[in-house]
Amino acid sequence: MANIYIIPTWFFAYSIILEIAFALITSLVAIYSFKIYNLCNQKEYKAFGVGFIFISLSYVIWAFVNLFLLDKISDSIQALSLQEFISIGSIGIYMYMIFTLLGLATLAYTTLKTNNNKIYSLIVIITILALTFSANKALAFHVLSSIFIIFLISHYLIHYMKTKKHKNLLIPIAFILLFVSHIHFMFAINHYTYYVIGHITELIAYILVLTRLILIIKK
Repeated sequence: MANIYIIPTWFFAYSIILEIAFALITSLVAIYSFKIYNLCNQKEYKAFGVGFIFISLSYVIWAFVNLFLLDKISDSIQALSLQEFISIGSIGIYMYMIFTLLGLATLAYTTLKTNNNKIYSLIVIITILALTFSANKALAFHVLSSIFIIFLISHYLIHYMKTKKHKNLLIPIAFILLFVSHIHFMFAINHYTYYVIGHITELIAYILVLTRLILIIKK
């Protein structure tokens, strides 16, 4: 059996609330990205917005999955399984993974500074195939997510080093926190504390991204 997370029952309802908050915050990030694109006409911000639309949809799906599974929790701890894909829960979890990876792949693509649809398609196809044919989808999901996030961290850190503007540190710090959250989720297979910490870390990360975009709009 491939387990994704071990979730404490007391935190399950809070996790749903946080996932809805993630969906709202990431949708706001997408909206502000499109606003910046309309102001400066830089395609990077348009693709950035598309990436966060995918991520926002992933959290909407994840919230619905958890709502669906909420009535199945009877013990103090519940393990979520990917073993039976015919179930609504398993299909929902798989779609959550797909949309999250699509979002991160799109964000990584924006850093390439190219407008080549073939490159983007290749990244997406390889990512989906790697997840689909992996024996351990939970591990594949976290490894693929971490690769994309590390790529984003390095890109935005280099950008900060070139500009030396402290405001530009918000984005790399946000992605560092996202990377840390994925590490915590990997350990959440064995202990629920990591799941709780991972959620809190994610919240801070998305708030930082949104804050940076708002600062750009206010210029």
